[in-house]
Amino acid sequence: MLIRSQDKEALINFNNSIVVNTMVDIGGVTKMFCSYSCDDYVIGHYSSKEKAMKVLDMIQEAYVNGHIDYQMPEDSEVVV
Repeated sequence: MLIRSQDKEALINFNNSIVVNTMVDIGGVTKMFCSYSCDDYVIGHYSSKEKAMKVLDMIQEAYVNGHIDYQMPEDSEVVV
């Protein structure tokens, strides 16, 4: 599955990614990123950990349902 970053500047082959993870930074913004080898690619920023977890659920659902691509939603598009 391909994941397009929130800013639309990166297209990541999910099948080659080791992990999709979340991390809360100092300003309280939750970043989602894909890790491959030693490289991390930020794929979205969310105002809360709950929103980031909802997006992670949405990615899982898309993958399980056989979608071949997924566009990371904007923060305002995620309802928890």
